[in-house]
Amino acid sequence: MRRGLGPALALALILAARLGARAAAPDARLDELTRAVVEDGNYKVRVQAALVLGKLADPRAVPALVKALADQNKTVRGIAAQALGTLADPSSAEPLRDLLRRESDPFVRSQAEKAIALVGAAAGGGVKKGAKIYLTFGPFTGGVKSAGPETAKIIADALARELGKLQGVTLSLSPADQRNFAKTGLLGFYVDGNITRLDDVMGTGGSETNCDVKVMVARWPSKSIISWTNAGASLQSGSRPRDKESARRDCLEASAGQLSEELGRFFKAQGG
Repeated sequence: MRRGLGPALALALILAARLGARAAAPDARLDELTRAVVEDGNYKVRVQAALVLGKLADPRAVPALVKALADQNKTVRGIAAQALGTLADPSSAEPLRDLLRRESDPFVRSQAEKAIALVGAAAGGGVKKGAKIYLTFGPFTGGVKSAGPETAKIIADALARELGKLQGVTLSLSPADQRNFAKTGLLGFYVDGNITRLDDVMGTGGSETNCDVKVMVARWPSKSIISWTNAGASLQSGSRPRDKESARRDCLEASAGQLSEELGRFFKAQGG
């Protein structure tokens, strides 16, 4: 009989069955949905599973929804972020920030930003006490081909980690503060950039890894550019692939460390 069903009708029947099972077998239904949101081969089913998990508001769904943040389909990623915002479990805060740092799709980014704000508000967040500056980060994409999403994430994560330690800086806002940012009294800045060099060069002394990173600071929410800065590093690396991979990470983290110091001075001068 299933072979004769159209895709939309089949999907509707699947969801209806899941919804109907809520009272009779909630645990079994939750297990089915958490499997579906990660494993189902039909992205439409994964989307609907994420929607239903958000409506159920069961904290046991958080691990599966966090996994769904890495789904190859952007709609699944966005709806999973939306569901995590509804659940507002503190454990989802860092995975959502990771998603925001690597994501370029506008819909997914907006859902991640809203979810982060909701999670922060639920944890007693809102505007961090004593905060004077709000920082938000771009995807750090568009650099050299040798720098993929994972390498860009190293830079974004390191900058967010270090700049988030500044006393007067907050990395999350409630939905209300997002909508009425001017009323918060905060200064908003947008930080983005890309990796302009990442390569391995053979020399007389062995292999050397070189990297350069360019970072932009702009006003937020207008995104009017204020300044550009850059940093780079070079270090010796081994000949094995894993040695080169480790050297690239160390090189990028060293560059991010330099950038964090320079940007930190700038934001402190702004009151952060």
